[in-house]
Amino acid sequence: MKLGKFVRLEYTGTLDNGEVFDSTDPSVVEGAFGSMVIILGAGHVIKGLEKALFDMKLGEEREVQIEPEDGFGRRDPKRMKFYKLQQFTKEGIKPYPGLRVTIEGQLAAVKTISSGRVVVDFNHPLSGLKLHYRVKMVEEVTDPQERIKEMLRFHFGKDLPFTTKGDSITIKGVPEYSQERLRDELATYTSFKNTRFVTLEGERHEEHSQFSEKGRKKEGKKAQKGQGR
Repeated sequence: MKLGKFVRLEYTGTLDNGEVFDSTDPSVVEGAFGSMVIILGAGHVIKGLEKALFDMKLGEEREVQIEPEDGFGRRDPKRMKFYKLQQFTKEGIKPYPGLRVTIEGQLAAVKTISSGRVVVDFNHPLSGLKLHYRVKMVEEVTDPQERIKEMLRFHFGKDLPFTTKGDSITIKGVPEYSQERLRDELATYTSFKNTRFVTLEGERHEEHSQFSEKGRKKEGKKAQKGQGR
């Protein structure tokens, strides 16, 4: 398949121990939506899987083994950060190991809590792991309206209202922080070169941040000093 093609996939991803971490099959993962449409070359799936897709034909099903470098990367010790416990409690958050949090727009997980300090891991949960996919390339999506519908479903997990006229498109309900990327994808991979975003009535989008980056760096330096680093 070629760069820029819209293709419908069915897949299930597992770890070395057979544990399923992702699937489009509702019988495998509760809440899965079935097949998914992606754009080849747009970074919609991890690098190792995308490489395999470029070599596949429509209707083909394949087993793919992916090393960490082509998956979610190697684990980086530098992405482990220290915070004061009070930085969480003042936000009304009671941290515990395994808690997923968003700090400065980045997803992370609480690893340990001790002596009033919280260690947070910004590595992806699947970083450092070998991944296994069983993937099927179901079909190519060519209808312009269906492409937009599936693109919005991919990014937002739901249908969003949109209208088109010539090379222009108007979409309602796209969060502000997603608009630039969506506009770029539309201009690159579709015939719609002019994009207008409209806010739905009563709609509100928020980006949650636990505390400021400036404060995080300050507290991180103090914590590292206390650890003799």
